[in-house]
Amino acid sequence: MSSSSSHERRWQCVRLAVCVVALVLWMGFIFFMSANDGDHSQGMSDGLTSFVLSMAWPGFSDMSPDEQTAVVGSLSFFVRKAGHFSEYAVLGLLAFATLRQGQALRSSQALRNTRKIAPVAVGAVAMAFVYACFDEFHQLFVAGRSGQPFDVGVDTAGALVAVAIVLAVMRMRERHRV
Repeated sequence: MSSSSSHERRWQCVRLAVCVVALVLWMGFIFFMSANDGDHSQGMSDGLTSFVLSMAWPGFSDMSPDEQTAVVGSLSFFVRKAGHFSEYAVLGLLAFATLRQGQALRSSQALRNTRKIAPVAVGAVAMAFVYACFDEFHQLFVAGRSGQPFDVGVDTAGALVAVAIVLAVMRMRERHRV
């Protein structure tokens, strides 16, 4: 093995380790967020919604507290599902990056050929699905929370959309290189 290929292999190992650490930390973040009881979780969502509305909707701050609560309440479902979607979009990206780096470590040709990317994409979405199932199961044991199959779907959709966007970008970049 030449010095340059040894150096490149070492950097691939470092990149893989960074991806694994980022993936595990993000999974920990999701677990931590799911461990909050129902009232605390709802309060965080409502607080974020109120903050965003006060910044984006000039008249929101002028409303009475009851009106503000009604507006925030009407958006609660969508904000919470957007949170699920976003958390798992990031998880899907991190899983994809981790699996892709593992693939690169096994074969230097793998990174040059996007045709070999399908197993990585499927694996990343599958990882997100399995973790979403685990997360919803975990919530069965948290006060004021419940495990929702619908949330597993939203979570998986977040990962799927994020990975699909990455694949589309990779394919476009590959076409422009030719």
